Amino acid sequence: MIEFTHESLLVPLIIFCRVGACFMVLPGFSSDRIPVQLRLFVAIAIALALTPLLYDGVRPLTDGPADALIGLIVTESLAGFFLGFMVRIFFLALEFAAIGMANFAGYGSAFSHAIEGNDPSTPYSAFVTTPAVVLFFIMNLHVTVIRMLENSYQVLKVGSQFAVPPDLSMIVTTFGEAFKLTLQLSAALVVYSIMVNLAFGFLNKMIPQIPSYFVSTPFVVLGGLIILLQIDASILQIFSSLVAHAIATLGQHG
Repeated sequence: MIEFTHESLLVPLIIFCRVGACFMVLPGFSSDRIPVQLRLFVAIAIALALTPLLYDGVRPLTDGPADALIGLIVTESLAGFFLGFMVRIFFLALEFAAIGMANFAGYGSAFSHAIEGNDPSTPYSAFVTTPAVVLFFIMNLHVTVIRMLENSYQVLKVGSQFAVPPDLSMIVTTFGEAFKLTLQLSAALVVYSIMVNLAFGFLNKMIPQIPSYFVSTPFVVLGGLIILLQIDASILQIFSSLVAHAIATLGQHG
């Protein structure tokens, strides 16, 4: 018969702090469209599934005083939030690039609510951000995140304090790489916007009697949509590969 002690509750609780904080900011799981109860049950289920694998490493830390346990809960929550935010950075960068692409293609004035959250967005950018979140689940990257959480206990030990400068350096580096890549993926729309605006600008100078801005707007919008349909698949493929590589690297190096 298995003896039921306080460790049987404290160990899953400590693991849940890291798992729950990570899933609180993960793309897809953190969406306002998903009920809070469902997100809570998913986090609890994953924490219970990881408990047998991590029990021996977490159990010795549950014998400390109450103030040490509170500090342990805080540090584990911060560790989970840090891991989840490192994945979320790439989707924030993609959303930023998608809104920029919408402005380049002439769709910047058409605002609506984003499908995943309640932040203002454009229907044009939804063609980029929504499939990226869908591919996050289709490619089983959420399963890779669970493996990353399991491997993170080998790097970010339970009860260890955060080394602030290395963590900040990793965040800044990840931010730079994510935004640089997403801007490169949207380079086609940047070139298109520059070329089409220069062309109609020269046309306006040569024929000032014609209101070229109003005449060119439908063509600019249609051209931007056609270009998006041509490059959207490549953008999503490259982006999903980058996210998968980042999650695997984060699981190895914490």
